[in-house]
Amino acid sequence: MKKILASILTLALVVGATVVATNAFFSDTETSTGNTFVAGNLDLQVDSTAHYAGLTCTEGVWVEDVTDQSSRPDLIGDPCDGTWPAQDLTSEKFFNLSDIKPGDFGEDTISLHANSNDQYVCAAIYNLDNAENTVEPTETSDGDTGGPDGELASQVNFFAWADDGDNVWETGEAPLFSNVFGPASDVLNGVVYPLFTPNTVQLAEGDTENVGLYWCYGALTVDQNTHTLTCDGSNVDNTGQTDSLTADMSFFAEQSRNNADFTCPDITTFQ
Repeated sequence: MKKILASILTLALVVGATVVATNAFFSDTETSTGNTFVAGNLDLQVDSTAHYAGLTCTEGVWVEDVTDQSSRPDLIGDPCDGTWPAQDLTSEKFFNLSDIKPGDFGEDTISLHANSNDQYVCAAIYNLDNAENTVEPTETSDGDTGGPDGELASQVNFFAWADDGDNVWETGEAPLFSNVFGPASDVLNGVVYPLFTPNTVQLAEGDTENVGLYWCYGALTVDQNTHTLTCDGSNVDNTGQTDSLTADMSFFAEQSRNNADFTCPDITTFQ
């Protein structure tokens, strides 16, 4: 009986060992390491070149555009603002002029650089401050009542166009204001301008596009047949004396990929 039990136990152990041996399989492992997603960035940079009365702001000083044609030769060599290379904006000013007179004019060429990814871009002009400052007797005699707001914003007119970078409005370069041109009190007073949108064209990565912004202290004539701009200050009265005009300008960029419904933000986004 003991021999029979021992034989059965031995058989069981052998069978068990056989079952374990059948669990070995051929196998192979392939490993892909370092799978990564990196979010892209959106980088818009801005440069500027300022012109005033036949002068160009170059390396921080005014230099003459064309010999003997500047109406402000007294400023040649004086410090100036308004010109800088492509960069992120911090405290730069497109315009920083004092002592302007009726008949004065100038232009600033603003360049937008899409350094990474295709973009939609909008420009916003806001925080317009049209200050009266002091009231001179000549202002009063011309009807200035001395209210908190000045008259300069209604006397300085602006015109903007899609420039090719040479600072000159030419055939084929479209005006950017819906009403072609107008006083600062209108075109610079809490307005968002769609520069590159799904309805126009995107600002492509690596591209640079330019905006020409011309101003005139007086009556501005925009001739769309000859593409000439004329500034006449002869009819400006004294009410704008000592007034000052300031405004802020921002450029907003958003990715264009997967963004067919893009629209420019409301002006309250910037104020």
